[in-house]
Amino acid sequence: MNSNKKAIIYIDGSNFYFSIKKTFNLKIDIEKFCQKITEKENLVAIKYYISPVPQKDNPKAYAEQQSFFEKIKKIEKLKIIFGRLEKHKKDGKTFYVEKATDINIAQDLIFDAIDNNYDKAFLVSNDGDFSNVISSIINRLNKEIIYVAIGNKKSISYHLKK
Repeated sequence: MNSNKKAIIYIDGSNFYFSIKKTFNLKIDIEKFCQKITEKENLVAIKYYISPVPQKDNPKAYAEQQSFFEKIKKIEKLKIIFGRLEKHKKDGKTFYVEKATDINIAQDLIFDAIDNNYDKAFLVSNDGDFSNVISSIINRLNKEIIYVAIGNKKSISYHLKK
């Protein structure tokens, strides 16, 4: 039985993927996961934040990610919000840094709260950088935010847990 509380799920896609992989070494059905955590709420949206893999730099990973995007686009109420990957080099090694994802999540949490798009938000991320934004939304905008922690004691965020 659903309550009248409007709920939105905010998923930090990369953080979610690596937390599941590292902790459980399995794939997860995102649709069932979202249904389970909001089973008593009126789920109005699922926002999945991720940065696309550059096709030219890693064609195999790009193809796998595109296949994944096609699969999750079929989930009702799910919207993919893209950040970007920036290429960096250090000590002769190339690596990527995800950009804009965290700020996109924080921005949406704030503006969705201001616009009264949710009564209850579910944040699926182990990134403690969100803790001040979460506190402000709870205390100033009177919204309920649930931290959905995935992992073990070392990987979940102490600051979000508080």
